Amino acid sequence: MTCSKRFAPKLLAATIFLGLTGAASAGGLNADLAACPSNGTAIGDVKSCGKIWKLKSGHVHLASDGRLRVEVRGLVLNDESVGKFNGTPDGVDAVAAAVVCNGPNGAAVAAQADPVPLGKSGDARIDVKLSLPSACYGPVVVLRERYEGNIGGWLAATGM
Repeated sequence: MTCSKRFAPKLLAATIFLGLTGAASAGGLNADLAACPSNGTAIGDVKSCGKIWKLKSGHVHLASDGRLRVEVRGLVLNDESVGKFNGTPDGVDAVAAAVVCNGPNGAAVAAQADPVPLGKSGDARIDVKLSLPSACYGPVVVLRERYEGNIGGWLAATGM
């Protein structure tokens, strides 16, 4: 899958800007998260969410040494098709933060943290140190779902 027309120009612009300035060559990001707007919006090699999600608040800090801190509040479904489960995380019991780096062969996951529990109200905190490649241009952090024991698509991401 490829990025949606809405997302691709932003990712490309961020990649060009950060690549030219060198600001993200070894990681480094301080950004808010946005919820997955719809199915079909892949980020690098990470598939999109299966449903529409909403997010009360979320923030990411990725230090140049690989230290990743993520705080998310109210990450829940915003999709009428799920009926009574709308407004909940439904069967998503955890999220895993992944850093997607741009490189000569396109965007791909460079590092991923172990999953952390996603509370019933959609809250989670991640504080880990990841090993990132020395050249990680235009990093994007995605929160990936764990559903039925498997890591799947992204539910929230930076750069949206």
